Amino acid sequence: MANEVELKLTLPSFAAQDFLQDSQLGEYQGEPLLLDNQYFDTDDLKLNQGHAALRIRKSQHGYVQTLKNKGTALAGLHVRGEWEYDIASAHIDWSLFPQEVQFDDAIKQAIKPLFKTDFQRHVWHVQVANSHVELVMDQGLICAHDHNSPICEIELELKSGDAADLFTLALQLAARYPLVPCDISKAERGYALLYPTISFFTPSDFAAQMQSAQDFNVTPFLQETLQRISRRWDKVCSTENWWSLLVLSRQVQAMAWLVNQLPMMPVALQEGWQELSLDLLTLLEPASLVIALHVDHHSNSRGLSQRLMQLQDNELNECLKRFIDDNKLGQNMLQLGQFLYTHSQAVSFNEYLASALHNLEVSQWQENNEQQMQMLQGMAFLFKRLDHSAYQILNQFINQSLVVRAMTKAQTTLSSISDEDSRAKLGSWVRRLTVESRRLQDLRASLLQALRA
Repeated sequence: MANEVELKLTLPSFAAQDFLQDSQLGEYQGEPLLLDNQYFDTDDLKLNQGHAALRIRKSQHGYVQTLKNKGTALAGLHVRGEWEYDIASAHIDWSLFPQEVQFDDAIKQAIKPLFKTDFQRHVWHVQVANSHVELVMDQGLICAHDHNSPICEIELELKSGDAADLFTLALQLAARYPLVPCDISKAERGYALLYPTISFFTPSDFAAQMQSAQDFNVTPFLQETLQRISRRWDKVCSTENWWSLLVLSRQVQAMAWLVNQLPMMPVALQEGWQELSLDLLTLLEPASLVIALHVDHHSNSRGLSQRLMQLQDNELNECLKRFIDDNKLGQNMLQLGQFLYTHSQAVSFNEYLASALHNLEVSQWQENNEQQMQMLQGMAFLFKRLDHSAYQILNQFINQSLVVRAMTKAQTTLSSISDEDSRAKLGSWVRRLTVESRRLQDLRASLLQALRA
């Protein structure tokens, strides 16, 4: 078995042509590879359950049979076990696998084609410090029956040298192109087309760690948060779903708060995540009203939220395009991934974060203070991961703060709503401001009591 070490990055399709024409990438290998990949599994997904992916790849140069395991991922850096063999035809040769990965006869008989990934691969060879890196760009489709999903991604595979150099090269590229670390393999995307509930992501149980040991290492927590951000960004890009963008914003705000509580973090990292957090708040500001309607506890607000979102759709998509082009998200994720990869020292939750949570002046919180709201988002994310008893009330407090702020602002912007029916419904919503402000104060008191418990 060999370990495959590669850093995977998503590239928006609109930037693909510019990337291909970049003369600074490295030594181009000429004619692109035409790769036709067939993935296999049983009807009951035995390989997937065993965290393995089996494929046969056809190219201009023949057939290759490959088995990969799940491995690990950090800010797009994947380390996986890989068994790869040249074969004569598009048929699995079970005899090639070593003893430790032999398959039961029942699995061999039940294996069948499941989905395909067909794409063009452009290849460059790059020297980074003392490391040799194969840089590839893949463009094509993942196909499963009547469903398909586009592929447009960059992979940096370490052929020799130090994996840390992959981050160095990725950061150089991310300064020129909107590249964001990707935690999702082509195999996982293929499975998701057929089985939408399947995920290769297995979250750690930090609550159990805290309960059993009364402490936990913050470093894996930050690594997992990067994975969550990567996966959420993928959902934002693939669906243009603004509710996913709201979740992403909360994750980034949480990361910004966490990073700024840890004194071992470089100042540039702390400032970078703080700036990214503020950029996301700015990005979402035009949607603050529809977000508030969406999170409002009154169910009849959702319909109005969707209607107003349609009216703002073009403006919001333009804002998102500028955010993608700026690519602070990709650069900050790579910089933090690079730091975490090289920083092996354990970081105690009790030593660095517990005191920050215990010394909160909850009674002085102001709902219109962006810095305090960022702190609340960070707390909420942490509380949810730790199964903290105050999470539910804190989440309600955050959502209610958004509702009250939006109602207050909407009082002066009602006239700007062109659709008469929407304007009338929004006016009715705003008239609940006094009641909702009172509810916010009640939630504040409940939250203060829950935190002191």
